[in-house]
Amino acid sequence: MPFILRDDGSYDHHLNHFLRSCPTMGVRSLNSLRAYARDIVVWMRFLGEQRNGKSLWQADRDDVAAFHRARRLSEPPYRISAASWNRAVAALDKLYRWGRDEKLIVDLPFTYRQSWIRSVPDGALQAVSANCAREPGARRGDMRFVDLDRYMLFRDVGLRGRLPDEREDPDWRGRHGERNALFAELLITTGLRLQEASSLLLSELPNHRLDDPSIRSLPYRLAAATAKGGRGREIRLPARLLKQLGDYARVERENAVCQQRVGDAKRSIVRPILATPAGRRSLRIIDGDRGTSVSVDRLSPAERARLVDANTLEPLALWLTETGGPMTMPAWEAVFMRASARCQAFGLEIDVTPHMLRHGFAVHMLALLLREQVAWVIGGGAGKAGSAYRRLIGDPLLKLQRLMGHSRIESTYIYLDHLDESQAIVDAAVDQWGLDLAPDDAA
Repeated sequence: MPFILRDDGSYDHHLNHFLRSCPTMGVRSLNSLRAYARDIVVWMRFLGEQRNGKSLWQADRDDVAAFHRARRLSEPPYRISAASWNRAVAALDKLYRWGRDEKLIVDLPFTYRQSWIRSVPDGALQAVSANCAREPGARRGDMRFVDLDRYMLFRDVGLRGRLPDEREDPDWRGRHGERNALFAELLITTGLRLQEASSLLLSELPNHRLDDPSIRSLPYRLAAATAKGGRGREIRLPARLLKQLGDYARVERENAVCQQRVGDAKRSIVRPILATPAGRRSLRIIDGDRGTSVSVDRLSPAERARLVDANTLEPLALWLTETGGPMTMPAWEAVFMRASARCQAFGLEIDVTPHMLRHGFAVHMLALLLREQVAWVIGGGAGKAGSAYRRLIGDPLLKLQRLMGHSRIESTYIYLDHLDESQAIVDAAVDQWGLDLAPDDAA
């Protein structure tokens, strides 16, 4: 949970009470909480430096207008996007509404526009207020992804420390290149979010035999408490990736554990939770001389980082640092930043973040699903044109929505705009349908 200190280092109780209340107001993702905290800090600095030292709770509509000029109408190097501005407005809007409920302020520093919508199913009119500071022209679907060729360069040059011509770099002094490359492979082959992938436990990995060549992938149920919005989902783990994860656990992870003296893992983790695996989907939490079985679905990312084996005192997290502690999300972000900087030092225009690999998975998976669906439709798998169109576009999007864990199908639509061959796929399908359907239309 992020927290904010005043300039003198003191703890702001009201502000941090708000951040602790966010999960009960629909903001549960750790990344969202961190983004809210950053936006609030920028706003507080603006008030202090540009608005005569005003406090957070003294701001008014003139301050919001001045903030908009500084953030959206300044010179290009300092101007933020409309999407970033709207995210900041959402954070501040929620903060000040909470402040009003807590009797910290009387008036909100925003102007609102009232409108009426008809509810479903009773058709009654409902009043809805919209924050006028929001910019309606912002692209909600703006996103960056990495194509496979650039991803391979990022993985091999940036993470593994090789040269752009695939030779070994004698000057490479990086560590854990294979672990980092394997983590990137996990993201781009499954579409997991950074929080979801970094929170995995060793005991959660499927333990099926993988010597059967007919097994290409295995289902994996993502724990609800690690997923955005608390919505668990089923993903597919490639068999090849599972073998590599097993090798990592037996060699590199085991070496990291051995680097520690016995008991160091427990002492290095704040408020460790002693537990023993009790199957792939549950743990036995040890409290004194009693143990309680707990489903892994209920364990949050923060709690998972505190899990320690009650017998060996080793962390239960899958991804470990060199000293045997759990890898954190900021640590993974730093790994990706260093890898991107290494690529750029070789003249490669590559800047990759963990979330870009999730987008890369979505774009390439959608292309594969569409190609498969077109072949199915053209091969006679669908009936009339309307049904064929739904099968062509609707089914792949719904499949991708489930894989990505999107709560709304609109969040999945954005990937259609980034398919290099999507228009060619659809055009070819429409042409084929026209030939197939012509005799029926004539009849």
